[in-house]
Amino acid sequence: MNFLDVLNAATVDLSDNMLSKKLGITRQSVSLWRNKGTIPEDETLEKLAKLAGMPIEKVFYAAYAEKVHNPVVAQLLRENSNLAA
Repeated sequence: MNFLDVLNAATVDLSDNMLSKKLGITRQSVSLWRNKGTIPEDETLEKLAKLAGMPIEKVFYAAYAEKVHNPVVAQLLRENSNLAA
């Protein structure tokens, strides 16, 4: 699982504009996540987890796997996201 999977799960019934309003951020922020691969702050990740109906640990693993620049660590995070409750 990667962060884009989390974002897509959170926006199943929402447009990016509606998601940004629910999260209290700009639409441009959501666009940057989707198009440039940026990762939101931890507080926003928690809100996304709730919207997506996912365990917070799984969302953090997916997000932090994208943030690290070490492919071995990224792979370990992705593998461990499957272990999250």
